[in-house]
Amino acid sequence: MKIQRSIKLFFSVLMIFTLLLLPSTISKASATTKVSKQSVTEKAPTYITSFTYEHGKWVGKFDYIQWYFGKAADREFLKDCHCSKEMDHAPDGYWIRNVNPKIRTFTISNNAQYVLQTRSSYAIKWNEKVTRSQFITFLKQQDKHHQIPYHIEVKNGVVTKITQQYIP
Repeated sequence: MKIQRSIKLFFSVLMIFTLLLLPSTISKASATTKVSKQSVTEKAPTYITSFTYEHGKWVGKFDYIQWYFGKAADREFLKDCHCSKEMDHAPDGYWIRNVNPKIRTFTISNNAQYVLQTRSSYAIKWNEKVTRSQFITFLKQQDKHHQIPYHIEVKNGVVTKITQQYIP
């Protein structure tokens, strides 16, 4: 009789602990699911190698680069430069490294933002928001022998923002 009571008590206590722990386990699983559904925004400095309209969508091809500024630019410049000791800093305070040949292709969001630092060789207009049409015109007017870096934001594989990097 004592054994049966002990077994009933043991299972009752086990059931209570199980019921108490079960909601927290479900909450943790739910929290994990919510985190995994959050969108990830990737930001990257890049060159734009192409910007075209294909199959009803705007598509860009991007060549990721490494953009350095200030002391980091000087450090990276000295790593890459095989020059005389008179050159002890990056020219113009920035340094661009482009070692990965991979070109990435992304669809451009219909609501993408386009931000330019200058559209004129006579004046700088900082953070000028322009339309897609104005941006495309700007791209077409650029010197093909001198690449301009941009910073892109990619959310869930779609470009949502393109910002021109000002170069002195």
